[in-house]
Amino acid sequence: MIINQLTIHIKNCSGASWQVFQTLADNGINILSYSINDTPDYGVLRLIVDNVTRANEALTAKGITAFTTPVYSMNVPNEPGSMSLVLKELTDKNISLDFLYAFQYRGISQAILHAQDMDALNACLTAYEHAQLLK
Repeated sequence: MIINQLTIHIKNCSGASWQVFQTLADNGINILSYSINDTPDYGVLRLIVDNVTRANEALTAKGITAFTTPVYSMNVPNEPGSMSLVLKELTDKNISLDFLYAFQYRGISQAILHAQDMDALNACLTAYEHAQLLK
């Protein structure tokens, strides 16, 4: 299913990510997952939170710019080869990912995926998940 992720470009310096995390904590926002990718000058912080609207408002009030990015979130069985099957399905449909990360929430493995063509990604993975339920 498509959900919204917060994407924040932060300076690659001490305390930059802390300010984001503390702002969310101060406003009672629960961070479900995060990923940080860095370059020499800045980092890209990707967050899945329990309330995107409130989080964006809190960050904006602190002068932190966050972008809402649609991503595909899916349950992936926590067993060998599960993600490989998902990626094979995308390969077969010629869908290239921009990024992928995963986490566990309440014992359920979740994968977060993004592609330039989110409609194709959504159609492919929705059909894949439906087919898996029928097995």
